[in-house]
Amino acid sequence: MSVNHLPVAFLDVLGFKEMITEMSLEELSKKYEYLINITDAMNKPLLFLNNENNKETITLFPDCESSEKLCVKNIFSDSIILIANDNSELSCLKLLVYVWKLSQVFIAFKMPLRGAITYGEIYVNTEKNIFLGQALTRAYELEESQQWIGVMIDSNLKDKYSDLFNLINEEENLLKIIFLEYDVPFKDGSTKKFHTVNWRWNLIVQEGTKSLFSATKDKSALEKINNALKYAKHVVETGQTYAESENLPVELKSFYIGSTEPPFPHGDEF
Repeated sequence: MSVNHLPVAFLDVLGFKEMITEMSLEELSKKYEYLINITDAMNKPLLFLNNENNKETITLFPDCESSEKLCVKNIFSDSIILIANDNSELSCLKLLVYVWKLSQVFIAFKMPLRGAITYGEIYVNTEKNIFLGQALTRAYELEESQQWIGVMIDSNLKDKYSDLFNLINEEENLLKIIFLEYDVPFKDGSTKKFHTVNWRWNLIVQEGTKSLFSATKDKSALEKINNALKYAKHVVETGQTYAESENLPVELKSFYIGSTEPPFPHGDEF
């Protein structure tokens, strides 16, 4: 792949240094490798038959080949780089949806993500694992600047894909909730409204949202958790928590976190 202008996401697993000190490397590596295997399996269109009614599953990406990856993915330690396959609106949406699903999966494993999705110049050589460019640098800087657990979407992505975000912002479109506008908290104490990746939407947690986060005495980590809980509370209080119908594209189906087989109700919220 040569130099191009593409959507780029940079995600970081928060609390990874603490995990390294608190867990044996064997235990941590086994858990992390299992999680990465899940992310690999999710990085493709979910096209399959619904055996229950013998009808094709509803999907956001019906015309994609089953072997096609939703995006380019590279993981180094606790950092995840995701890059759209091309600069089309469809590839941008695939990247956004994949980040949303990753946010839910990682939080389920108590490895919450903070990140940013932006647009710009990028050079990618997957054979040699070379990723360079202003887009990656900006995504990294935006990720570092936030004071919460969550993923923000840079305004320049919205500017580039105005038609897609006009669709996302339509009142009756579920994508408006999944990529919710919110006042993102930053380390300098400020907040600024951006589209975000709503990890709380269609997430059903048996023990409640607060159970997703590990106890900590670290002041900065605690502030990040509290800001994430504030976000989840906003989602719940504004009624942007679940879909009214279960007749959804497979990519948007409910994600359950619990110790028993789903379905089960969401536990106490906080």
